[in-house]
Amino acid sequence: MKNVIYKIRNVANNKFYIGSATDSRKRFWGHRKMLKNGTHHSVLLQRAWNKYGEDFFKFEIFKKLKDRSLLQSEEQKLLDEHFGKDYCYNVSPNADTPSRNPTPEHRKRLSEATKEQWKRADPRTGTKHSAETRALISQNLKKAHEEGRGIHKGYIQSEEHKKKISEALKGNQCAKGYKRTEAEKEALRQRTLGNQNWLGKKHTEESKAKMSKRILEISTNTEFPSLSATLEHYGFKMPTLQRVLKSGKPISKGPHKGLHFQYLTN
Repeated sequence: MKNVIYKIRNVANNKFYIGSATDSRKRFWGHRKMLKNGTHHSVLLQRAWNKYGEDFFKFEIFKKLKDRSLLQSEEQKLLDEHFGKDYCYNVSPNADTPSRNPTPEHRKRLSEATKEQWKRADPRTGTKHSAETRALISQNLKKAHEEGRGIHKGYIQSEEHKKKISEALKGNQCAKGYKRTEAEKEALRQRTLGNQNWLGKKHTEESKAKMSKRILEISTNTEFPSLSATLEHYGFKMPTLQRVLKSGKPISKGPHKGLHFQYLTN
């Protein structure tokens, strides 16, 4: 349905979320996807969804409008009436999308909405511990610190506690005490040898020729048909040749100092 004001209503307690959409089908699908993934922007609606489950929520068309341009103003009227009440799941009092450079009035409304959200999410928001409570917390923290208890930042474990943690993390605790038989060891070794999909197979000479990369030694303008041929001619190891090819610089030291190699395009 096009151009509608809608509600996502919790049938268990009749609390609701207000929104507007030019295409209700797409918007409802988007809300469901976010709620199922636990990523909905309304923390209040998300918590209710997690608590009651999908079956307790109805996606309802509250009002259909002929003029698309009236959607935002009609949604705003409902938000002005219901936002901040216990039965409203919306976490912003604004129907419009915040711009990159919001006006002072818009920033103020966003600030008030955020404060209201945190008050409803955490009843202690904005409150302070009494001096007596702070002293008690400090005393308990110092005691725990001295005894090496806890794993939080700022705590120091005792040597005995560190040793227990170390022992608990050693090896595979699920198979602690179990010893593999010689047959199991051999089977494990075989499974980790090379590429098992190519085991026992060999490339044809034609395939080898297709896969070979031609190499040019720049200082002498000598061409080689493959990496292997280059190594065989000069007598050094593959890592040396690969390093020179990758860096684009000549060999800097040793008996082959100054040799400079590059790939030749086919």
